[in-house]
Amino acid sequence: MSTQRESRQSRPTPQPPLRPTYVEVDLGRFDHNVDVIARLLPEGARLVAVLKADGGGHGAVELAKRLTLDRVAMIALALIEEAIELRRAGIALPLLVLGPLSKEQISIALDNDVAIGVVGPEELEHVCAVAREREVIIHLKLDTGMGRMGVLESELPRVIELVRATPRLRLDGIYTHLANADDATDPFTEMQIANYDRMLATLREHGIEAPLHHFANSAATLRGLVRPGDFARVGLALYGPRRIETAAGVIEPILRWRTEIMRLKELPAGHAVGYGTTFHTKRPSRIATLPVGYADGYSRLLSNNADVLVRGRRAPVVGRVSMDLVTIDVTDIPEAVAGDEVVLLGDGITAEELGQRSQTISYEVFCRISARVPRFYRRPARPAT
Repeated sequence: MSTQRESRQSRPTPQPPLRPTYVEVDLGRFDHNVDVIARLLPEGARLVAVLKADGGGHGAVELAKRLTLDRVAMIALALIEEAIELRRAGIALPLLVLGPLSKEQISIALDNDVAIGVVGPEELEHVCAVAREREVIIHLKLDTGMGRMGVLESELPRVIELVRATPRLRLDGIYTHLANADDATDPFTEMQIANYDRMLATLREHGIEAPLHHFANSAATLRGLVRPGDFARVGLALYGPRRIETAAGVIEPILRWRTEIMRLKELPAGHAVGYGTTFHTKRPSRIATLPVGYADGYSRLLSNNADVLVRGRRAPVVGRVSMDLVTIDVTDIPEAVAGDEVVLLGDGITAEELGQRSQTISYEVFCRISARVPRFYRRPARPAT
């Protein structure tokens, strides 16, 4: 008979001499988010898990190990180095590097069975040169208005010429990227999709087609813009920048960043705290110091501008965030003691909240958690027997 303890998820237990500042990533919640997003997709559409930037700071290898071909079509990455890391970790799923790649990196990608995202006619020329000797699988990116990577409409004649002259080039996908999909009121997304369809039609008129198409990112996927049979490239939504209710279920944050109170001080009213003396106590106060700072990725813009959780209650960050230390005011949490856990991100403090407070986006909040912060992984408990 299983016990309540057996039915719970296992919790990471860091061992000395590790510091008390670390991140927990809930892999059970990640599995759940993947399934929720997959259920949102229309008939025949498939999920592409975007795990670039080390899975947005969550740990790409550990997340990739949770994915199977029946749940996702492929994994997308930004750099060839990221793809090689997954291959060396034993990840066999199809991989796509969104690029750009140098001449040398194109061959490295092929040697590691990695599909290439081609972002312009110059890169396509390098790819076609390699394709004279071996088969090359690519996804061709179209610039539909974002103005960064991708083939411009005026460049299509050159692209058509190159593709038609290279029989060993296999065009598996054609894609674009949306600039403003998170704003449902902005008509730019509809304009980009119309541009995409027009460029696809031009390619078809010249006998160039691909079995796969994809333009939807996380925001477009959550808005229901994915077309039947298309791929949906989802990154941020897999991690849960906040709790998101959808028709297919609730997407939950998977990351929890915690530390501990290392020093408590009783300070009189009018006492300065931190560099620049940007905060002065307005009353006799209990100030706690935490062993975390901007070197760990806790933004200096959160100085006097964020909350943390102590014993389940919010406590304000006071004074400047320094490289290695943060100070908080726990005067209104009189039971707080040295050694208490402090939650910096998670349990209701979302990446979206910290992003708004530090004038950035959720993705950057995740990505700036530095490598000196250890990651630990909560794995779903084994089924009771």
